Amino acid sequence: MNIHNIMEEQVVTRVNELYDQVKEKGSPWLTCDCDNCRLDTVSYVLNRITPRYVVSGRGVTHNTKDLSNSQIGADIDKLGIEGMRLVSSAKRPYHTMGKVSAPFEVDCPMFNFPTFIGNVFDGQTFEPLSGAKIELKMNGKLAEMMDVTWPNPCQTYPATQGSYTFWCTPIVSEKEKEIKSFNFSLEITCEGYQDVTFSFDVPLTSEKIDRRELNSTYSLNIQDIFLFKEGVTNDQE
Repeated sequence: MNIHNIMEEQVVTRVNELYDQVKEKGSPWLTCDCDNCRLDTVSYVLNRITPRYVVSGRGVTHNTKDLSNSQIGADIDKLGIEGMRLVSSAKRPYHTMGKVSAPFEVDCPMFNFPTFIGNVFDGQTFEPLSGAKIELKMNGKLAEMMDVTWPNPCQTYPATQGSYTFWCTPIVSEKEKEIKSFNFSLEITCEGYQDVTFSFDVPLTSEKIDRRELNSTYSLNIQDIFLFKEGVTNDQE
């Protein structure tokens, strides 16, 4: 199956044009126009505009008239400028760094880690906790991430509702179909709260599959973590 959202090309093209235009005008609010900032803006727009999926040339033909609609163009421009301002005002640490995956031989058998997804909550109110710092360690050391866009440690923010994610770089195996269990630990800290450490094991089978492209279905949900304020007793212990 080959399903494609044709809005991607429209948004990528227009966002790059907007960046070039704003940069040419010398607008003071545009602090950076690197590839990563542009990609962040593209993602911002695509997450807020109606997708249009096609599976054939006929689908493209049927959508040609709609794509020429001036309202769609106006919506892309509005969201594009909005995204550019937000990305420029809150650049992430890696915004000027190349998004390069950790090097390894594609045809070697390897242990491919799923993305880890979890949530941190206040232990009393059960509300998502913002400002928590989460470190992912493997065998006592900070786990190496797939690339610089996956920070370790990472932090929870109000916009992410206490969620955090990690994606570890693959580890080369000596042979295909080797079974191995990897031990991880999460160390969670937050100002005013008691520190928490949570350990878990991930069993994997080595494979000759290149999984450097993100696949949201290949993920592992970590059990919810609850932090209690200092001086408050955890009834679950």
